[in-house]
Amino acid sequence: MPPPRRAGLEALVQRTSKAASLLGGVATVAITGLVTFDVLMRYFLGEPQLFVDELASFLQVLVVFWGLAWTFRVGGHVRVDLVTAHLPGPARAWLRVVTLAIGIALLLVMAWVTWLSVGEAWEQGRVSTVMLYPLWLPMALIPTGLLLMALAMLGPLVRQVRAALGRGGRRDEVGTESGPAA
Repeated sequence: MPPPRRAGLEALVQRTSKAASLLGGVATVAITGLVTFDVLMRYFLGEPQLFVDELASFLQVLVVFWGLAWTFRVGGHVRVDLVTAHLPGPARAWLRVVTLAIGIALLLVMAWVTWLSVGEAWEQGRVSTVMLYPLWLPMALIPTGLLLMALAMLGPLVRQVRAALGRGGRRDEVGTESGPAA
């Protein structure tokens, strides 16, 4: 059965996280092409391309941080349920509420702190070593990715609180788009 359609903020987060993840996929292909180009230029012409390391690093930040939210939405993050699988449904439901709330809080703190670093890079006019692009650009990918991840966790948190407050057998973990709880 297809996942239920979401409305409002959750639908926007879903579309945004999917688009960010697709950009991460494109960046992965670009990194592969850049590194291949650098290796070929170095091997055959003895001309290493210094910009490749810098650009590939920038793209890697995009891959990691902009892929977080979509990976969460489809249940792709590592999950260890050795202990929680043996808990009764209501306890599992409330533990999930607590862990989602703590996760969102930590992500928001990390987003805030990294956004302050972006602001400092902007104010100081810091640039990269080789290509001389403003460093605040790739740095901004980190807090935006963290904020998108926090927003992606908000919908499951709301559904999880409803499930935890529910009755009987419905008091258990709720799933994400891919099915079981992630």
